Amino acid sequence: MKKVLLDTDIGGDIDDAICLAYLLKEPQCELVGITTVCGESEKRAAVADAICRTAGKRIPIVAGLDSTMQPVPVYPTPDGADALQFWQHNTYEKADAPAFLYQKIKEHPYEIVLIGIGNMTNIATLFCTYPDAAKLLKGLYVMNGYFDEAPLPEPYYNWNSWADPLASKIVFSSQAAVHRAIPLEVTDKLTIEAKQAALLFNSDTDLMKSVFSFGNAWLESSEKLTLHDPLAAVSVFHPEICQFERGIVQVETRLESNMGGTSFIPSQKGNVEIARTVDREKFYRILSAALCNERQKDKQRIVPPLVVSRAKSVGAIGEAWLANLDRLVSELEKMWRISVGDTLSGGTHAFVANADGEDGEKYVLKIDMPENFGGDFQNSIDALKLADGHGCVKLYAYDLERKACLLERLGKPINQLGYPVYAQLQIICSILQKVWESPVTNNRLKSGKESVAWFRRFIGEAWKRLKYPCSQSVIEQAFCYLQAREEALKPDEFVLLHGDAHGGNTLKDSSGEGFKLIDPDGIVYEKAYDLGVLMREWIDEYEQEPIKKGKERCRELHNLTGVSEQAIWEWGYLQTISTAFVLLQAGQKETGEQMLRLSEAWSRQESG
Repeated sequence: MKKVLLDTDIGGDIDDAICLAYLLKEPQCELVGITTVCGESEKRAAVADAICRTAGKRIPIVAGLDSTMQPVPVYPTPDGADALQFWQHNTYEKADAPAFLYQKIKEHPYEIVLIGIGNMTNIATLFCTYPDAAKLLKGLYVMNGYFDEAPLPEPYYNWNSWADPLASKIVFSSQAAVHRAIPLEVTDKLTIEAKQAALLFNSDTDLMKSVFSFGNAWLESSEKLTLHDPLAAVSVFHPEICQFERGIVQVETRLESNMGGTSFIPSQKGNVEIARTVDREKFYRILSAALCNERQKDKQRIVPPLVVSRAKSVGAIGEAWLANLDRLVSELEKMWRISVGDTLSGGTHAFVANADGEDGEKYVLKIDMPENFGGDFQNSIDALKLADGHGCVKLYAYDLERKACLLERLGKPINQLGYPVYAQLQIICSILQKVWESPVTNNRLKSGKESVAWFRRFIGEAWKRLKYPCSQSVIEQAFCYLQAREEALKPDEFVLLHGDAHGGNTLKDSSGEGFKLIDPDGIVYEKAYDLGVLMREWIDEYEQEPIKKGKERCRELHNLTGVSEQAIWEWGYLQTISTAFVLLQAGQKETGEQMLRLSEAWSRQESG
């Protein structure tokens, strides 16, 4: 156990409240006292007390200094304190926070770790008033400083230093046995969208309900959540999550344009270690496990490498999703009364695993990664509900917030069963016709007009972004076809489409006699769109005679479905070039370039 004192400006940015919640739940932490700093410190103390009470803890709290050593042009107030009306709490008067801190340090010499996550006024006053205080600490950890080469937009972004530059300077010059600073450029790597906070934290407990209650004012006004302060706290108990560099920190206290600015000089004789890196996934795993009352597991669920790499490529939110996958699965097991078994491979955008019901029912659990916070998952669920098991996999349950669904268990994909191409085309077309018969009663789904607009925008932007990987004539032909499809819009003929019906998405059903489609996009549009996907598949067949073979495939699809050959051809061309660009962006150069060669051949045929 480590004895901890926390000095905080809680009541504004939600990450102070998350930091306190973590310290209350961290098994290795004995929180012996809290001091508050910054404007209206009395209200901040009440917020801290309310949060402690929800965890069943009565921690000594002192409302500290609301003035600063060096005058600053602001007096920040705790907007989150408006929620005090909903929570039991003590009331506080301003008191001598530095004296309280010193008393606790003297009671436990060389045992206390002091964590500072607000402006440094209380701590600097402590060190000035009681010169031996720093050396009596076991450790001093502060969330303070910015040492990246790129300049900040404004000095106040480095808030904990800017809000009292002189105090920051005094603290950075102090001599503690362990003196570590977690700077802004490192904590900025722990940024997710504010709306995705639920991904990390179970808000069902009273503790986290209080955290969100006091933090909602900030969350509603912010688009992002950055876990600055929790990293300072987690690094006390898990120092391996950061790599530190020793040196000297200097603080600007005179130049207005850089007021509170911090600079770092590496030196083995320095008094401060600053964090240089953070293991994001491990940090998220530790923080979430503590706040969600879970013991960290030595062994996590196996996630396919393609899913892992895709999640990590998304950044902080993808790594947070990976870190909390075990918790998500456990929550869904309880909610849907299932037992999740072996992980399934093959996909890239979701965790997929077999699951068994209480009475032996066979399911598949799918959890989409949150890379596209928006309607994609909702659209897929809406499409599955409309299809209701006819042509598409049966949907048994779903959770929009967790982006999870429980589906019927199917067999192997048709492209792994040795069927010749024409037989696969026949089967997929027959399934599509079942999907097309679904009643369309949902007006949220993407329409044909939106689809055309998306293709026009994506093809144009991707061609430039990829530095023109095909001729301009290929792009011009694509835009010509898009205009043709736009002019041919007939809403009265629109049907529910699958949107990506290919051999990998066509699985043997549970009877072993038929097939069903998985992962619908959820689009209401013309049938030719679906058939265009089948034009872009099995492209090795086009290698020798791309135009002749393409026309033959197009005619086969027309004969199987009765859909216009010209419409199929145009969507086949558009699906081929757009998929080529997607593959090139994902690093799948060989197949992407093969598709572009096919597009070049087809465009020459059209111009000829």
